Order: sequence, then C-alpha cells, then structure tokens
Amino acid sequence: MGPAPILTRAPASLPAQNKPFEMVPAMQFEAQINRKITVPYGDEPAEAKVPDRVIFDGAMEDVKPLKSFDRALMDAICGPTGCQPLDSLLSAGNRVLILIEDNTRNTPVDRILPVLIDYLYGCGIDAQHIEILTAPGTHRIMTNSEVMEKVGQRIFAEIKITQHDFSDTSSLADLGDVWVGNCRIPVCINKKALEADFIIGLGNIVPHCDAGFSGGAKIVQPGICGYATTAATHAAAALLDEIPLGAVENPCRMGMERVAAKIGLGFIINTVMNHKNEVIAVVAGDFIAAHRKGAEIARAAFGVRIPEPADIVIVSSYPADIDYWQAEKGIISAYFAVKKSGIIIFVSPCPEGLAHNHPKFRQWLSLSYRQCFERIEACAVDDETADLVSADLAICNSRVREKATILAVSHGLAQTDMQILGYRPFSTLQDAVDVALSSIPSATIGILPRGGDCLPIVS
Repeated sequence: MGPAPILTRAPASLPAQNKPFEMVPAMQFEAQINRKITVPYGDEPAEAKVPDRVIFDGAMEDVKPLKSFDRALMDAICGPTGCQPLDSLLSAGNRVLILIEDNTRNTPVDRILPVLIDYLYGCGIDAQHIEILTAPGTHRIMTNSEVMEKVGQRIFAEIKITQHDFSDTSSLADLGDVWVGNCRIPVCINKKALEADFIIGLGNIVPHCDAGFSGGAKIVQPGICGYATTAATHAAAALLDEIPLGAVENPCRMGMERVAAKIGLGFIINTVMNHKNEVIAVVAGDFIAAHRKGAEIARAAFGVRIPEPADIVIVSSYPADIDYWQAEKGIISAYFAVKKSGIIIFVSPCPEGLAHNHPKFRQWLSLSYRQCFERIEACAVDDETADLVSADLAICNSRVREKATILAVSHGLAQTDMQILGYRPFSTLQDAVDVALSSIPSATIGILPRGGDCLPIVS
C-alpha cells in the first residue's frame, strides 16, 4: 500500500488554543500580492490575489478517462477481481438487491444501472425480482426528483426503488455482533438485505477520512444500517491516534467489511474518477479484493504531493459541499497540509447548512478534542441519545481547530454555525486572505482546490 497522509501529532498532548490575530499594516504585504488564485465555490469560483509564495497548488495527476465506459464495465463484471464472473454467481429467478449511494456522492449510477440491469435480464432475472435500495447511511432521504436524477428515467420507471431510513427501526433486523479487536459492532441491517438472494453494491472510490477510502463495503455500513452499527464504526475511527485518511487498513474499514460479510454482500461495482469527474477505472467483484485494487488507483489519481506544510492553506471542500457534514472533508485535507499554529481558509457554500438528522452535532462541536475523546470512550455504541456519529465528525473538527486557526467563507453556514464550529467568518476569500496575511506576513501558502476528495501526502 502507498503512504497515508503524514503529519506528526501527539494525541495525548494537545496543542494550545491559537493566539488572537496580531494585525500588521497592510502595506507590509500588499506589494507582494501578485498571484491570482481561484478555487471552486458553488456555481461561481472564489477568487483572491496572494503573494507568489505558493508552495503547493493541489494539482492532481492528469489521468486519462476510459475510452469506453460500457466496455470497461462489462469487462469488470465478466472478469472480476477476487471472485467468479457475476453470471456464475446468480441463478435464474434470484431476488437481487442493488445498493446505490445517495445524492451526496457522484457515482455514475445512471450509467452503471442500464448495463447491469440488462446483464441481469440476460441471466434469467426479470424486473420483478430486482430491487434498488438507496444507501444513504444517516443522511437525509432523497426527493423523488433526486432519485430519478440518480438512477435515470428508464430505471426509475422500470425497477422498484426503496429508500433506506436508518431512523425507521421497524425496517431493521438485529443480527447480533461482530468484533474488531475489543470494539463491539452491533449489526442492525435493513431487512431487505435478508430477503434478497444476492446483493450487489455500487459505489465510487475516493480518499475518505474514516474508512481510508470510500467504496466497497461502505455501501452496506453505514449505507443500509441502523444507528448503533454506524455509531460503532465511527467511534472506532474517532478514537484512533490519527485521522485515517488514505489508510485503508484501519478499524473503521475493518468493521464495515465484517458487517458486509455478515449480511452477505455478494458483488461490488465501483468506479474511480479523475479530478475532472471522468471515469478512469471500473473495478468489480469481491468487496475487499476489488476495493483494494480500486483504492490503489484512487490513491494515484487523488494524491497531492506536499513538499512541506504551509503557514496558510486555502481549501475548497469541492466536490463535498452540499452541507458541512460533507464539507468537513476539506477541513480534514487541510489538516494534513498546514503547519501547527498556522491558518486554514475554508471555502464551501454549504447550501443545506450544517447537517441533517444529527441534533446532537452542535453539542459535540462545542467540545475540545480531550472532552470529545473522553465522552466517546465512555459512551455505549447503542446509546442513540449520544449520537456517536456526530461525535466522530466533531472530534475531527476539534483536532483541526486546535492545530490551526480556521477562517471560513460560506454563505450557507449561519453565524451561530460558525461560532459553534470555532471558525471566523468572512464574506469573500480575499477578505480572509488579507486577514491571514496580516497575521503571518511572510507566510508560505498552500492551495487545495479539491479538498473534498484529495489525499495530501507530505514528503
């Protein structure tokens, strides 16, 4: 496996809170501002002028897209990794359940499903024996128009589609526990997984702050699981010494894979895209072996070489910017690229605000790293009142804000959201840049225009 993001940090000895900004006259750095930068921000990019002291610009490998997506998809299905071709795993009349991600992910589901459905028809499985189950984890349920956009009009009209709702306990079955070391993971799964004869999971593989990389078994956990299962795997990630971005062999990923094995995930189809959102690879087959193959491709495609951490890191959370719950991925990428006591300028529109379905998120965000850690350790994973899923995201935020000062440009986050996050709000990127430079006039600068899915690798 390639290197995970590297940055020295002693979790038992937390950095002190950052000192207030010490403003200096603008004339000391104005003459040095001679480079224009842009980063994604919703429909319009955010722009600013900075000194020509940019030591990394977040450039990713320019990997060419597939010449024929459909051919690559069929080749992967017929020649999978780690298992037999899909047709040899199915029998005519099997009830097939297909798991798909929600609208917070950009997996080209609408391109995969027509090819896959026609393939299943050729295996003797008719439309009445195929069902699609959305796998949003603890995200909000999609609207009908969002579902149609996700799957395409033909599939929307042709195949039964159901949405998983983690809060609907009547739709869940208790399958007991699995273990990762000393971590107990109670398995609460959507009953439709138990009613199916064969389960196929679709997904896309990018670096991920809890699972190392997205894709693979993640479509099952947290995709179609209940609260306790998701809380347990997130707690496993939260209590690690370091954020496991890009580290695929970690307790959170292991827990996901043991849950997927428990319910019998039979086959995955995962895409890997480049930074232009073009598909560069399709992997299929065993949910571990095929996923690892795809993760190595994603590591090369999304890796960003960092010669050294910068004093100021400007990060857009694109393409994870629908709300802060997704956009925090950008903050975590910046964490690996900024110097201790440096400044992060976080740029993300967050049109849907802070988060959905997590009322305790604000309470967890108000805590320090130490407080989060101790409370997570003391919580039972099946205590739904604790909301350990929120705790995982909150502890990541506390790690970052106790390492660096965070300035934020986000018209979707309210003033109260900024206060609870511990961020200083700004109307424009230029305003935030000017204040950051007034604090560190001779700062080195790093830019991560795609912080939502990049993998910073410090040399």
